[in-house]
Amino acid sequence: MKGNKTASERLNAKTLDQMFVNMVEQGYECPPFVSNAILETAKSVFVQDPSNPNVMNVGQLMVLGIAVSEPAGKPLTECEMKTAVVTLDAGKDDEEIRSQYGLATLRQARLARVTHEAWDQGITLTQEDVASKLLNCSVRTVRRDIKALAKRGVIVPTRGQQKDIGPGVSHKVETVRLFIERKTYTEIERRLKHSLTAIKRYILTFSRVAYLTEKGYRTKEIAFLVQSSERLTQDYQALYCKYKEDPAYKGRLDEILALNSADREISKGGATN
Repeated sequence: MKGNKTASERLNAKTLDQMFVNMVEQGYECPPFVSNAILETAKSVFVQDPSNPNVMNVGQLMVLGIAVSEPAGKPLTECEMKTAVVTLDAGKDDEEIRSQYGLATLRQARLARVTHEAWDQGITLTQEDVASKLLNCSVRTVRRDIKALAKRGVIVPTRGQQKDIGPGVSHKVETVRLFIERKTYTEIERRLKHSLTAIKRYILTFSRVAYLTEKGYRTKEIAFLVQSSERLTQDYQALYCKYKEDPAYKGRLDEILALNSADREISKGGATN
């Protein structure tokens, strides 16, 4: 009986979720990814677990780092410290990378991911912290990995690399840039050593950012709706505006923007987002 009740409750919850999503889409004429973002935000506000105010996904952890506003060369003991939530284990994405490219490439993918996630949240991590507290390797290994990633066009924003950090250095932005320039999924996968699942997700998020930018939404609103950081949203917008000005890429950008239409049809068909 208890099991049936639980199944029934899950079914009712899904029905209510869909009802809410439909009301938002019909009332405000917005695409499914916008209505679902509103739904998830509403649930996080009104259906909180009071015993766990810092809910994180499986594979995530909270790290302590130095505020990005602190200048290079300032003694660490005098720097402002802040926390950020980073994804050490990305589950299926990491499994794909490990099975195709091995442990060294997986470590590099995690190095790029955790440092960029921390950077997006306003902190930098030292190479020593990343090595000993997150990746369980030597600082020399981290430095070697940073050089290997740089050769693939990915800058790792650790404390020691601050002078190299500029707009658009995210591995996500580099992935999208290559796709806009008509590289195939397979070519991007081989070059950047990302999982195919992650590559498609980055491109879809970029497509949504571009779509909302064309609709006149502000950066902060777009970041909220696509569940991304404002920094990454700005980088995606800059990338879109750059290639939008080049007639040679108009067709490619139209194809990418059309992904939103495909996503809408899938959602209407009942698939999960």
